[in-house]
Amino acid sequence: NKTNPFGFFPDWGNYKATGTHIGTDFAVVVGTPVFAPTDGDMYKTEVNQYKGNVGIYIFEHKGITWGLELCHLKELPKLGKYKEGAIIAYSGNTGGKTTGPHLHSVLHRDAKVTRHYQELQSREAFLRLQKEGVIVDCLEWFRANVSNPV
Repeated sequence: NKTNPFGFFPDWGNYKATGTHIGTDFAVVVGTPVFAPTDGDMYKTEVNQYKGNVGIYIFEHKGITWGLELCHLKELPKLGKYKEGAIIAYSGNTGGKTTGPHLHSVLHRDAKVTRHYQELQSREAFLRLQKEGVIVDCLEWFRANVSNPV
């Protein structure tokens, strides 16, 4: 259930720099499993005051390295390699800005998650990165590129 779409231009002030919701929110109950879309590596985990428990899942597709950022997780995922279809995380309701249980996800081309956020200082920067295909709506990408999305 997609509840807050990628690139949504909300009326509230949570996104002061960009004015944009960077990611896709899926309303799911706490503890809903998140499956690996393909073989890959849970490369990094962190706790963020706004995003809560975060995991960055790195995978290759057609010669491009992608970073799938998963936020508000129930707990920090375990680092390491995973096979397609394996459970890599569980949805939660962590972080200071949530309004209910959900999974927030963002797909970053070239897996340059940190650099992309450093560039995201305005609505114009978001629109440029989106147009360049650097920051991508993960739901639409998976529908177009994964034959059997789990």
